[in-house]
Amino acid sequence: MTRIVAILTGDLIRSTEASPQAVDQAMRIIRDCAAALGPRSDFTRFRGDGWQIRLVRPGDCLWACLLILARLRGAPELPGCRIAVGIGAEYPTGATGATGATDLSTAMGPAFTASGRALDRMKPDRLLALDGERPGGGGIDLFQKLAFTVASGLAGRWTTGQAEAMALKLDPGSPADDRRSNETIAGKLGITRQAVDARLRAADYPLLEEMIQAFRTSFTPEAADA
Repeated sequence: MTRIVAILTGDLIRSTEASPQAVDQAMRIIRDCAAALGPRSDFTRFRGDGWQIRLVRPGDCLWACLLILARLRGAPELPGCRIAVGIGAEYPTGATGATGATDLSTAMGPAFTASGRALDRMKPDRLLALDGERPGGGGIDLFQKLAFTVASGLAGRWTTGQAEAMALKLDPGSPADDRRSNETIAGKLGITRQAVDARLRAADYPLLEEMIQAFRTSFTPEAADA
């Protein structure tokens, strides 16, 4: 049985300059992001500093990418990462890894091909890329690809403090229609609400949140049937 999914393929930036402990910690952060995104969001690590995540809700792809970038950028002692998203069909094999989780290294389909191709073609200064096909047929809209390019540029400018605030604002425990208040985030970071407001504005959170919601809407089954 095939289904339309989003495959996130990533690798760590300058991982050879980082300690093995830092690489492992970065991978744990990415794995924890996958687990927090939902029970069917599988994570597989491969090639030492490479990894993949499968999202069964393709519309969550931009949100997931920004969450991962924010959590890693909020820990400056760890390597960052690049992420390429492929949207399309998946032909699951049912294979599992040592922990019992689905092993994505044996999965196949256009979504995996598109994700790998996008990562291979990604320019050195980019953090995000998108390729694949829309649910219902047809290629990814050029404006959706452009949205990933814009989001990549905005995220690439985040400071550590801005990334910390973004990671808390985008936390999966805080759904899109009920994001954590800036007062709550201020308490967690030990700063004032005004400082949180300033960090989120500087990180372009309002624009990025609009983009996240646009992706969710455009990749719903209703949108695909329109």
